Amino acid sequence: MNKTIIEDLAAFAHDLQFERLPAPVVRRANDCLFDLIGCYFAALKQDPVRQKLREIAAFNPSGESRIWGTEDHCGIAEAALAIGTAAYHLEYDDGISVSGHWGSASVPASLLSVIAHGGTGKDALTALVCGYEVGGRISRMFSPQLLKRHVHFPCTMGAFGAAAGYAKGAGVSAQVMAGALSLAGLFPVGTYSTATGGAQGKGLYSGWPNYLGINAVRLAAIGLTGDPDVMEAPDGFARALGLPPITDEQLAGARECLGETYHFMQVYFKPYPCCRWLHAPVHAVEGLMRQHHLQPGDIARIEIGVPEFAMMYDTRTGYDSKVTCQYSIPYSVGAAAYFGQLGLEQYEAEARNDRQLHAYIERIHMHVDEELQAQFPAAFSVRVRLTLQNGTEVSAQEGTPWGPDSPPSQAELIRKFTGLTGGILPEQDQAAWVGLYQRGFEQETAWPEVLRLLHQPLKNTQLA
Repeated sequence: MNKTIIEDLAAFAHDLQFERLPAPVVRRANDCLFDLIGCYFAALKQDPVRQKLREIAAFNPSGESRIWGTEDHCGIAEAALAIGTAAYHLEYDDGISVSGHWGSASVPASLLSVIAHGGTGKDALTALVCGYEVGGRISRMFSPQLLKRHVHFPCTMGAFGAAAGYAKGAGVSAQVMAGALSLAGLFPVGTYSTATGGAQGKGLYSGWPNYLGINAVRLAAIGLTGDPDVMEAPDGFARALGLPPITDEQLAGARECLGETYHFMQVYFKPYPCCRWLHAPVHAVEGLMRQHHLQPGDIARIEIGVPEFAMMYDTRTGYDSKVTCQYSIPYSVGAAAYFGQLGLEQYEAEARNDRQLHAYIERIHMHVDEELQAQFPAAFSVRVRLTLQNGTEVSAQEGTPWGPDSPPSQAELIRKFTGLTGGILPEQDQAAWVGLYQRGFEQETAWPEVLRLLHQPLKNTQLA
């Protein structure tokens, strides 16, 4: 009898060993873990985040696990919920286009599982890869259609990656892992309005999948599973999402070169703290300004051509909300041009309330570019044209920076990490993390040091 897609993916993840991972995959796994650690600890600078972690820990104050960088002990699912929520808070974490935010949505569950079950750094990187690979291959069957329907696919699909990573770290059987993946299809759909409307629960896009993935494995381990053909069934997962039944082509795509090439290698990283779909226009405008030595006042009009779905980010209100601005192309492009950079500071209240910036944003205009629309989702790029005050026009077409075709260098990720964690991690801890990353978290001596750094509570003076 032919196996279902869930059974095939579970068998792959169960059998995967660190020694079988190609060297580029190991290096990229190190990148992902290092980047996530930076995003997480940077979020702890903000008192509302720290307070929410403490309140989540109180839901289940057992000694099962620890929330990193704190003295809070709680259940492992609650710890993953808290860590994933914080790691996504700044909008700086990694992802795979039209797939998910697998770093924040699955790495907390994966690492906490490895820690709880006495694993090593090699085990941690292997579980991390399983979360991205299994979650991503399942997600790609549905996420292009979900994006067209304005469903937040990283939240909707995240539990698949978290379940795979947690199950791998726990060393469960392939049957239990398949059962957990079948349960992940029971969980709720993520709405984009949570982010575009500026809701404070936006971080749960990643925290919630970690929580659900862990509990899916636990339920499967006691025999409470879903149907193994939940993807193939006419009334299965696709129907629950309001989509047509899964096709043989989609299933073949999810199995394509499984274990030979890695979907994981399509991961991107973020040079800007905002929604990934905003990075291409920001990068294009910054590049044109540098290339032509332009000042903000030199620009009379900014025209941005995008695929149709990106028009949902053409928002010009809600400046009182940081989250809303992080999902707004006009705000983010305008802030980058007006201030000459786009970092965390440009999303704080002082920048958001700048009336001159609001007026500057009126120079930005968006439209659907039919050629770019025809190429999407196989390829994503934007066209930007700047009209200068003297009537001259300059233009560029750009994809997303720090993507799989132009990944950041190790030095660039280190600069991002040190910039993010300055003021929250002591310099000696920053140096320790950088050294571990450069040597490789898979090194035998690295993992005890990783655990020390994760479990070392930050001093009150380091917290906002």
